[in-house]
Amino acid sequence: MNITSRQLKAFLLTARHQSFSRAAERLFITQSGMSVLVRELEDQLGFRLFDRTTRRVTLTEHGSKFLPIADRSLLDLEAAATNIGRSATAADRQLAIGAPPLIASKLLAAAIGEYAKRDPELHISLHDGERVKLSAMVAAGTLDVCIGCFLQPVPGVRRTPVYRFSLMLVEPAERAGDAARPMRWSEIGGRPLLGLPAEHPVQQVVDLHLQDIGRRGAPQMVFNYFETQIAMVEAGAGSAVLPTFAVPACLGRRVALHPLTDPVVPIELYQIVSRGKKLPAAAEAFTRFLRNYIAEWAEPWKPGG
Repeated sequence: MNITSRQLKAFLLTARHQSFSRAAERLFITQSGMSVLVRELEDQLGFRLFDRTTRRVTLTEHGSKFLPIADRSLLDLEAAATNIGRSATAADRQLAIGAPPLIASKLLAAAIGEYAKRDPELHISLHDGERVKLSAMVAAGTLDVCIGCFLQPVPGVRRTPVYRFSLMLVEPAERAGDAARPMRWSEIGGRPLLGLPAEHPVQQVVDLHLQDIGRRGAPQMVFNYFETQIAMVEAGAGSAVLPTFAVPACLGRRVALHPLTDPVVPIELYQIVSRGKKLPAAAEAFTRFLRNYIAEWAEPWKPGG
């Protein structure tokens, strides 16, 4: 059987008004169109629904038995469609974003708060965590979007550049905000360096450029998070090569920041999304806002800015 909701509506309206013409008016079709719909339904069911006379249309015995079934079926269908439509609308007003802790706390938290002033009906949830775990959540569909240093392709997700930062040297200073100057890689010299795990993509970029100036071997100490590196630099344990998006985490600490030059090494911040998941309708608008927000936020930390 291939019974349509339009056929059921035609049957119910005809039964209620006992007239094809009046039923047709309610369905905004011609009387002949209404007759065709009812006839198609009767063909599907294999029995007549109405006795037709020149004056009126009345239900047959089979039609009377089918009436409550058709009425209930149509009500259930319309209720289900309404509920699913509401759920779909609610889903389009929610956005789940992930990021490593520093990006989540120093960048996205403020960006989400600012965007809420523009679109208060959009509910954005922020999830912080390790880069590998976050990319797995995106691939699984748990997160809609993730922002981070995904410098290598990630299986099952699509990468889009968001903003280009660069690398800087963070070293101990006598006072918070001590004046700093751009520094060549070759000037790093024999400073003790604090680093990230060797498998971290940022550390791999750092190691390649340290090798170019003749430095090889593991860092003096290894930490999982940029914030810990910065705290240990302030404590005098060594210096660290970090992306410039870490500048806000350095503010107020007794550290000096030196943009690294010759060469200036770009570190791209990427957005990743699942290849197989349809993003909420609001995701595109928020992404456009975020690009502009990051550009303004990062302006003071650009080399020469």
